[in-house]
Amino acid sequence: MEKTKTLLFLILVCCSCSAGAVSFIKSIAYEGNDVTRGMVMDREIYIKPGDVFNEAEIEKSRQAIMDLGLFKTVHYYLEENYDGTDSNSTDAYIEVVFVVKEKYYFYVLPKIKLDDNEVFYGAQLTWDNAWGLNHSVKARYENRGSTAGVDESKNSFKYNYPNVNNSAYNLDFRLQSSNRVDEADPENLVDRQDETFQISVSRWLNKRGRNRGWFVGGSALYQQRLNEVITGNQLSENVEATVLGVNAGYRNLKEYVYNRGGKAFSYSLDWSDESVGSGSEFVRYQLAYRSYYRLDDSPYKNLNVQTQFGHSNNKILGQYAFSLGSRTDLRGYENNRFNGNVMLLVNVEYMFPHPRHPTVRYVYFADIGNTYENSSEVFHEPLNVGAGVGMRWKVRSLVNIDLRVDLGYGFTDDDYRFSFGTRHAF
Repeated sequence: MEKTKTLLFLILVCCSCSAGAVSFIKSIAYEGNDVTRGMVMDREIYIKPGDVFNEAEIEKSRQAIMDLGLFKTVHYYLEENYDGTDSNSTDAYIEVVFVVKEKYYFYVLPKIKLDDNEVFYGAQLTWDNAWGLNHSVKARYENRGSTAGVDESKNSFKYNYPNVNNSAYNLDFRLQSSNRVDEADPENLVDRQDETFQISVSRWLNKRGRNRGWFVGGSALYQQRLNEVITGNQLSENVEATVLGVNAGYRNLKEYVYNRGGKAFSYSLDWSDESVGSGSEFVRYQLAYRSYYRLDDSPYKNLNVQTQFGHSNNKILGQYAFSLGSRTDLRGYENNRFNGNVMLLVNVEYMFPHPRHPTVRYVYFADIGNTYENSSEVFHEPLNVGAGVGMRWKVRSLVNIDLRVDLGYGFTDDDYRFSFGTRHAF
């Protein structure tokens, strides 16, 4: 009904324009936003009161609201046109009304990670779109089981404050506490206990502060690690790192009802030195690119590509800077199978929907990558390949929740790995 109403009104507007009249946007309104404040959407749209009517700009604004990821659907309709106060004018004035259907923003979910023979479970409290301002609060507890009689866990708290005071600046805050038993040397088991604090500031470079386009940012991280020796002759030790970082990039990702589109790329540089009170000295940089192609013959199909390259001139807190082998990078291999100070990774996924239930999509994927001691080995060491099949179920009522099941085969190790998660691989 709303689409028919909009179509009829567009015909009327076109007829008015052909008769010499000009149509202007009188006002912009929102419906269905019981939680979300209008200012959040005002910042994203490309129209304003007083603009000449332009259907393409209105549709562009509708998609920009959808790209926030806060709504199940977004559509618009145009109010009945009415004349201005000047009786001699034939100009038309219209009201654009965007209608949104909100998701659930506050929930507690059980968290299950399944990587072949390793099962992690816990719970996550999530408050998306906090206070109706698109803030995000996440508190998480994860039980990682037990190794060598040591209980392993991971606890974290994250807060994202976008568009601080309605500006182009964004603030991120993260606290994390975790421990993991390092089994790299079976005769010298070490329980690595980490405490991490990080704060990040970024800025969108567009004038309106829209959540897309070019951006720059900086961060500061402090990490303290206790290496508690479980077995062997080594001594337990405390190490710490203070890391300063800068980053820049471009982000223009599209959120559709059942899938994604668009692209993003970034460059990040992290620096740690004793001059800033760090016990670990290194310079690490990383390049990343990802793109989501929607196929013309079927908009629910996707070809997704991700490429990453990273390099560090030193280890970080006694460990290699990069590791590969998990449910999000090299599927089909055990966790942290490959470690080094140089990393190269390419992921490709082809997704297609269930013919009657497009919230369910099937996946073919291929992962290619390796880690190296130094950059001179990149052209001399073979790449590791993983491939497999999977399934995705988009939970449309929640923000960024996609149940995922993958079965990957690692060609290097001639082994299969099964994994499950609640997020896309990338």
